[in-house]
Amino acid sequence: MANPSPNHPDLDESINVPEVHAALRDDSIAAGREKSIRENGMEPVGLIMLIPCALILLLGGSVLGKGGNLFGYNELFKEGYMRAPAPGGEEIVLPPGPALSLFSKEGAKVYGKCIGCHGSDGAGGNGIPPLAGSEWVTGNTDQLSQIIIHGLKGPVSVAGVDYNNNMPAMGEGLGPKELAFIMTYIRNEWGNEASLVTPEMGAAALEIAKLRGSDQVDVVELKNNHDKMLPGEPLSPESLVDPETLEPVEQPAAE
Repeated sequence: MANPSPNHPDLDESINVPEVHAALRDDSIAAGREKSIRENGMEPVGLIMLIPCALILLLGGSVLGKGGNLFGYNELFKEGYMRAPAPGGEEIVLPPGPALSLFSKEGAKVYGKCIGCHGSDGAGGNGIPPLAGSEWVTGNTDQLSQIIIHGLKGPVSVAGVDYNNNMPAMGEGLGPKELAFIMTYIRNEWGNEASLVTPEMGAAALEIAKLRGSDQVDVVELKNNHDKMLPGEPLSPESLVDPETLEPVEQPAAE
């Protein structure tokens, strides 16, 4: 019988398979024992150490959670807090400015809600009436305020052109100041020229709107019930107001 091929040792009938397997098993046990030997400092941590460490972590977390406001972020500001001036410099106080300029600057920000329909130039288009040159804008302020707050439905004539489109209500989120500023802005932009609307007048407009209800207004109602100026003390466009509070300031005495 020819010698078995070295590539096929399992064909050699002289090999005792059980003895070979037993030898392999003994070697694997010895190798596993050698691998289980760890260097100093690499031994597993026992439960006797894990349990005290876990208790310390839980206790520390409890102390931090109930230890006052050290890590509290519920208050974003402190009542009456005043920022200290920068070191080595004096606090900059902005001078008062003309009411028309400052009101319109704030009103331009609010107008961002309207720019999608009436355009940056106030010209409207695609069935949307213009704000530039509109008698409804420069006319009586009660009418204009209710259009802004409630929206407008039905036919309306603007600068001799008839329109029949629905304007949605724009009063959500507008306070007295925001309403006053956007009215002042559109009444004095794009060539328009009209009186200022003060926050006092804006508050009156919101009160009128609250008593009226939430439906859109139409031309008939505007002419019958709102064809008048809003109550409130008029404010000259040149009157000085505080640039931060936008409240009128005491005018300098004439020499």
